[in-house]
Amino acid sequence: MDKLLAKPDVLLIDHLRDVLRLGSDISNYFNLDQRILMKIALSCALHDIGKATVDFQQHIRGKRNKAYPHALASMPFVLVAEICLNRSYGWNTNDLIATSAVLTHHSPLSPRLYMGYGKPNFHPDLDKIIEATWGLLYQFKVDKLPQSNNFMDSIRSLLDNSPASMLDDTQISIGSTLRGLFQSLPTRDFAQVKSVLHLADWLASAGKHDTSILFLNSGKQIVKSHTSKFPLRNFQLQAECSCDENIQLRAPTGTGKTEALLLWANDTDRLIYLLPTQATVNAMWRRMRRIYGNDNVALAHGRASYMLRNESDEDPLEERLFGSVFAKPVTVATLDQYLISHLNGRHWEERRCLAKQSKIVLDEIHAYEPYTLGLLLKALETDPPACLAIASATLPPSLLELFPEGTLIEAEHNLWRRTRHRLHLEDNLLQNFLERALSFAISGKRVLIVANTIREAQMLYQTLKNELNWDECYLLHARFTFQDRQNREEKVKDPKPGTIFIATQIVEVSLDISYDVLLTEIAPIDALVQRMGRVNRFDDQPPAPVMICCRYSENSRHVYGKEILDYSLEILRDLPELPTDYDLASATERLYAYIMALDSWKREFNEGAQTVEEIQKALGCYTIDLSDESMRSKFTTRRGQISIDVIPKTFLPDVYGLYERGETWRIVEYLTPIPIWWINRFPEEFPPCKDIRYLITNLRYDNEIGLLPPYLEEDQDDTHKDQDLSNIIK
Repeated sequence: MDKLLAKPDVLLIDHLRDVLRLGSDISNYFNLDQRILMKIALSCALHDIGKATVDFQQHIRGKRNKAYPHALASMPFVLVAEICLNRSYGWNTNDLIATSAVLTHHSPLSPRLYMGYGKPNFHPDLDKIIEATWGLLYQFKVDKLPQSNNFMDSIRSLLDNSPASMLDDTQISIGSTLRGLFQSLPTRDFAQVKSVLHLADWLASAGKHDTSILFLNSGKQIVKSHTSKFPLRNFQLQAECSCDENIQLRAPTGTGKTEALLLWANDTDRLIYLLPTQATVNAMWRRMRRIYGNDNVALAHGRASYMLRNESDEDPLEERLFGSVFAKPVTVATLDQYLISHLNGRHWEERRCLAKQSKIVLDEIHAYEPYTLGLLLKALETDPPACLAIASATLPPSLLELFPEGTLIEAEHNLWRRTRHRLHLEDNLLQNFLERALSFAISGKRVLIVANTIREAQMLYQTLKNELNWDECYLLHARFTFQDRQNREEKVKDPKPGTIFIATQIVEVSLDISYDVLLTEIAPIDALVQRMGRVNRFDDQPPAPVMICCRYSENSRHVYGKEILDYSLEILRDLPELPTDYDLASATERLYAYIMALDSWKREFNEGAQTVEEIQKALGCYTIDLSDESMRSKFTTRRGQISIDVIPKTFLPDVYGLYERGETWRIVEYLTPIPIWWINRFPEEFPPCKDIRYLITNLRYDNEIGLLPPYLEEDQDDTHKDQDLSNIIK
């Protein structure tokens, strides 16, 4: 038995012992019943018993390229042991959660998992490793199993058959195949057992001797140290006192909302902080690392792997793995990463299990469309977290009513009295106000211009640059390469006097900037309030001029809808010239009440909730198969314009250079999102490229204005919502 290895330098019995011990330690943090605890112990002890095969032992010693899948080879042992355990305790015989967890600890559960495999060739020392493993189980109070020699006598006939054929055998489970039985297991129980097994296995394989990497220690003390640098406001103290309950926090930008949320998190073992976009997540991730320490904070979104590699000198494999499944003590993620777990995306088991054991913050909750809110509310109903905080400067009562009950905490009245803006409603189109913008810039003001479409923003930039000859101007929208967008975001954060920054809706949530003047097209009032929040952000100047061009183009109507624009204009006209933050929040609440009463809003909201129900009912414990077109069509966390990444042809030499230098992780820098419908409408612009796994486009890319469209009409910039399909499925 001493010859049986789990890793090149780790004995199999030692690995099983480590995983069993770590699994027990992790379980102690969770409120689990005896049945689940026993199933976890059984799965941890037997998960790698299938490595006791001749070919695996040759493989681990470098004498063989491939080995029989050890998870499949382990299945008969845990299957029979679990049936024995079920009978001993009077549990349902078909309650095979440990068996399904072991079978899938290297591959997601699916209709064709391990189909077609023959039988393994077990090692002569199999009986000895089983005897030793039984000793481990007895140490951890799993003692109602047959003696190891009796167990081996009962299982030998099974070992003469293919474990894969057992999965589709109807004789083991009455009325269903074993595979079908696994699919129909209670998802919460399956997720709990598989998650603890996975986490314990990963920790042991990484050489970790304890579970400190998973749980926050002295979180309250850490936050207190951070907040001791300034006096706490009343609403922050109230949040701290409400640490054992759900809260709904409403506070203006720049008043300490994040600190209030961390005070609410208090001494939690685990915190998941969810935001709308990658840009906001990246900024919050850096901020949380400064507070809680680098080792405690994970990043989770579609570009997380690149961000970690780009900002770390170390191999980020462990960071990526633990971050992607919400396993670090503090995880900062896009909401999409939480929602895809409820659409049974890859690693849904760990994400759902760990989220349920965590405090969750939903910040900027106003930013989500009805379909996404429908997904979210159904997810929270299905698996409520330990505690929930929702937060925004805008929390309309109509929105609050949708969420689980919680203590409403509002910032003090004086914090809402700020008057940071002076409104000017102009009966004109934005394109006719460039000279006005230029006059502000000439006087030394930093000017922000926000257009509703990418083409409009590109044309405004070209006019300023080429016709009005103003060099100190920048353009930002979603259709730049990732690298160009990152660089531009940095440039516009600290602008010189006289800078003109032209952008699209991308500024509404993603950028932490403060300019002196705003010129914007009419948009829904909540979007306008977000745009206004990017001028005089910190209330350190006299009220900033905000010029809203109230005529809207056909393209703006197409983006937002005539009804919404007209009603927003009506609300705007009721505002005072110098609106307070309270006035703007009230205006947004008025729009939300109107929109949420629309049949179209209710329909999309219900579609989101129904999607979660349909997918979870259809899949059970299966992970979604994205090669199934009907399932793929449902696997989206947003409605509207879905985007996909392409590489402009002009960058192909650079991309090939990355391949040659072994730096393929940097290909992200050249990815540019486009609406997915472009590919079907203009296939000639997207020729196949066998050498690269991304689509290539012939469309012209200009370093100053980004990717040009294959047509002349304007198109909205809603990719700021992180609806990129590649981000969702990772």
